[in-house]
Amino acid sequence: MLKALLDGNARWAAGKPIHPRIGLAQREQLALEGQRPFATILSCADSRVPSELLFDVGLGDLFVVRVAGHSLDKMVTQSLHYAAEILEVKTIFVMGHQNCGAVTGAVEKYPASAPELLAAIYPAITEARYVLAARGENAEDRAALTREAIDRHVLETVKQLKITIGGVAVLGARYDLDSGRITMLVE
Repeated sequence: MLKALLDGNARWAAGKPIHPRIGLAQREQLALEGQRPFATILSCADSRVPSELLFDVGLGDLFVVRVAGHSLDKMVTQSLHYAAEILEVKTIFVMGHQNCGAVTGAVEKYPASAPELLAAIYPAITEARYVLAARGENAEDRAALTREAIDRHVLETVKQLKITIGGVAVLGARYDLDSGRITMLVE
């Protein structure tokens, strides 16, 4: 599963997508037989991050849940449970992205009161500050803090999903808008 995603991303980043399984026959087959995605993607709702394109996959290949800042709430978690339990998808891929507006907004508001969507990112910002300081970097540098908070938010989301959804592989990554490449994130 992971290899198929990363191979597709390599084609996308190189500007050589093959756009598999997107024709009329595929659409008709899916309408008749139903979906059988091989992976679930939790990503940001940002219009620059269309999972099916950046992984160069076809119709029915991915179960995609998109929400600003790739944050978890009750409905998102229930959607991911649906994919794992009903559709029997065994891989959840949590994907943040470069220049995420939700994370940027949370960094700008931190630590003041913020809407729930942004406040959900605050634990990642707190951790990012510690990580930057431990590396000897300036934790007050908003650009560096935002970059690190994006990764920390992905990793925190992965950790939460590993606790709440059993029997699936949960992986984290960041999509870089500039290069089109996926970078795997590990704690």
